[in-house]
Amino acid sequence: MIKLRFQVLLLFYCGLVFTTYGQTESDLGKNNLTYDYSFYQGERAAGGEILSQGFVLGFSRYLTKKVYGDITLGFMNFEGRNSQFFLDPEEMSFLNMRILTIGGGYDIFQSREFILSGELAYLRQSNEMLLVNEPNYRETGISIDSSARLRLKSRFFITENLQGLISYSHGFGLSRYKSDWLSLGIGYSF
Repeated sequence: MIKLRFQVLLLFYCGLVFTTYGQTESDLGKNNLTYDYSFYQGERAAGGEILSQGFVLGFSRYLTKKVYGDITLGFMNFEGRNSQFFLDPEEMSFLNMRILTIGGGYDIFQSREFILSGELAYLRQSNEMLLVNEPNYRETGISIDSSARLRLKSRFFITENLQGLISYSHGFGLSRYKSDWLSLGIGYSF
């Protein structure tokens, strides 16, 4: 069921991107590529804390003068604490957490040098953890969680196309993980 919802969201987002592909810049604005270094702190509903950091690649496309669609893909290294589900570092790969968001944003404030935006997105994260721990059987694998994420993002223009980025995000923890993010990065508009 979650897989089907994810596929429907992805198809919807791709449809929005492709319907704007032929538009000119003066009609809808610009595309934007971003690279963020993110610091992530989360809590698992069944107990335990996650500290993580890594990089997130993103693409956004303006649909109107202030509204845009956004997709990001992140690769992070997390450490789990205070939970029986978390593995020891030697049991996991280095980039042991993946993040995917698909959503949209609205520019709250726009000027030539600065843009402040709010975003709401579907958040999917997966990480390596202990799935089953019985006396004679132990299984590790990938745990997947889906939620919603609210983000406040600021862009400072260094040149006409290059920006510095600072953002704060909150993952609502609708299923397993509640999270807070701080991200620093760069963006390029074209």
